[in-house]
Amino acid sequence: MKRSIKKRYHLMIILLFALIVAQFFVVLFTIGKANSLYVLASDIQSIMIVFLFAIFVYMILIYNYLPYRLSRAVKRAQELIDEISSGNYQIDIDSTRFEHDHDFQELIFSLQKMLDIIMRFDAVKADKIYEHHQRINQLINLLPQVVMIVNVNGDIVYINDVFRKRFPSISDTSNLNEVIQKDDFYARIFDVITESLRFGNNIYDQKVEVEGSSQMALIKGSIIRNRKGIASGGVYTVELIGEHSQD
Repeated sequence: MKRSIKKRYHLMIILLFALIVAQFFVVLFTIGKANSLYVLASDIQSIMIVFLFAIFVYMILIYNYLPYRLSRAVKRAQELIDEISSGNYQIDIDSTRFEHDHDFQELIFSLQKMLDIIMRFDAVKADKIYEHHQRINQLINLLPQVVMIVNVNGDIVYINDVFRKRFPSISDTSNLNEVIQKDDFYARIFDVITESLRFGNNIYDQKVEVEGSSQMALIKGSIIRNRKGIASGGVYTVELIGEHSQD
């Protein structure tokens, strides 16, 4: 396993200290062997120049090398975090790319563990949402009334089985604004719902009656709003009372 950035930093500091100590001992050795003051001064000057140059070059290496390695490791970790922030949880993380540094590798292992937990949580949440959706659908299908869920643009989001039997020509992909009913009774029902969507008004037991007939429709509707209070659609039930055949 390669040394981590921290260990490399410690090793470089030790080598720098060793270089300074070596300079000290070389100077002491030169002083001990000197026979002439002039030669001693010249030798010490040469030693100082050589070691100063070596220390200068070594300091430049430390100054550029460590930030480069650290920046590269941080950039790789940042790229992974950006991917996760974008909603991409199915990332194949290659931890060997970070084996040069134990600390960053631990961070990557923690990210991988977090992703595994998120994936399991999302899977459980998706299952619960699906089950809850199925329960609501079955409950709506058990109702004797015509039920429809529509968004604010008039696009039908969901209709129950009673609706499908009563209006076989209208599907889940239809738009209420484009629905044309030849029967005036049903056309008036859809007009009431369309107007409710247009103005964002709830409907409380609004009756639609046919003059000279026992046929009547009782419409109830509730506008769905988002967290900002803006209407995003509505849920409507239509209870048909009396017999009426659609042309």
